[in-house]
This record gives sequence, structure tokens and C-alpha cells, in this order.
Amino acid sequence: MNRGRLVRLGGFVLRPADEDATIEQLIIEVGKFFMGIPKSFGRDPQGRLKLEWIEGESAEAFDEGEEDARTRLLSVGALLRELHDSTTSIASGKVATSRDSLDPSGVHEVICHGDAGPGNIIFRDGRAFALIDWEMAASGRRSWDLATALRYWAPFRNPANKKPAELLLNPMERAQWILDGYLASDELRSETVKLLFVNQRVQAEYVIDRIKARGQSVYEEWVAKGGIRRLELDDAWLGGESERLLQEWQFD
Repeated sequence: MNRGRLVRLGGFVLRPADEDATIEQLIIEVGKFFMGIPKSFGRDPQGRLKLEWIEGESAEAFDEGEEDARTRLLSVGALLRELHDSTTSIASGKVATSRDSLDPSGVHEVICHGDAGPGNIIFRDGRAFALIDWEMAASGRRSWDLATALRYWAPFRNPANKKPAELLLNPMERAQWILDGYLASDELRSETVKLLFVNQRVQAEYVIDRIKARGQSVYEEWVAKGGIRRLELDDAWLGGESERLLQEWQFD
């Protein structure tokens, strides 16, 4: 949603001047407990949020071999577990955010990154090292953050919206690798799968609202490129698949 609005300046990343001030506060507070987050260096003279540039690679493509994919996804689960375990003491309201958590439960269990997809995780040597882009972070449930990660990484989306390389993947196996890396209990796995559909719906509504806030022309361009249609296809598909996923994993 900030495509084209970020600037790298040496060892720093500058985010837009209209960036919510509470995001900066959250990054600073989480950084006291969790190492896998960019350091904040305040604001530049134009009011842009100044963050540490973290060296590494993203994983936008799904073109790796099975063993490399397994290693990568186990490390994604492990990094999320590290974030969650390290933020239990500050999740009950000590970290300010300008909005309520996207997690509709109202539970303040941990700090959730909220958008732990391929473009927002930095890898080193094929293993998850840090999380970037904390715009959607807030307190919530472990299962809520895991549901987001599973949707993006498995990926759980309508086949009509998948890239050719994604159609060759085994989503169930990839989801299990993330949950295994997290050392998730059967109860947490079951809760995560049950949340997949509502997670998709809530985050889709958030994305639409954010794009509308950028201006009517931006929204119209996104709709013209099929944005609404893609979300509708994913909603319909995931709503029908949730029960099958639970049965296939044979959770209690």
C-alpha cells in the first residue's frame, strides 16, 4: 500500500510523513524485547519515519526446492514464536496503537505483526531473520498472526488467484511446516485453521479501507486491476474450504 513511497538512504529506510506516530512507538517498544525488528531513528526533517535498513532477502517467489522450502517455513514459524513469546508482557495495553487490533476477539495475548507474508520477512541464509512493515501490528492472539502467515505462505487462496508456481505447491504441507516451526500445540493448530476465513475477510476489509484513504483515483485503479474481484474469489473459496482443512488435519 506504500509502493513507490519508501526511500532507502544508505543504512536507513524512510517511510511516508503521514505514517501513524503510534507505529513508531510500537516499533520502539517491541524492539526492547524482540531482536527481529528494525530500529527506529525518529523522524527526518520532512517528518518521514526513519528506520534501520536490514540486509537480507525477501521470498516473493515460490520457486525453491522442497527441502529449502521446508527450512524456510520452519524458520518463519520459529520467528513468529520468538516475537510472540517475547511480547506477552506488553500485549495487555502498554503498547499504544491508533486503532483496535484487527483480531476481532479483543484478546491481548501477544503483539501480532499482522502481515507476516513473503514480502515482509527478511531472510539470511534461507532462514527468517526479521520482520519489516509493522503497519498492521497490534496486540491479539497467537492464532490470529499464524492464520495470516498460513494464508500467505501455504498459500490458502483461490486457485484462480494463484501464480503458476503456486499451483504446484502442497498448501497443507507448507502450513504444517510453519506450525511445526512454531511448535504449535494441536489446540493452537485447530484454532488457527478455524480463523482462516474470518482472517481473510477482516484483512480484506482493512486493505480496502486503506486504499480508499489514499484517494479515489488510487482506489479506482486498484478496482480496475481486479482487486475487489480477487478478494471476492478468495473469500468464496476459503469459506468453502475451512471445514475440509480441519477434517484433513484430523484435529480434535
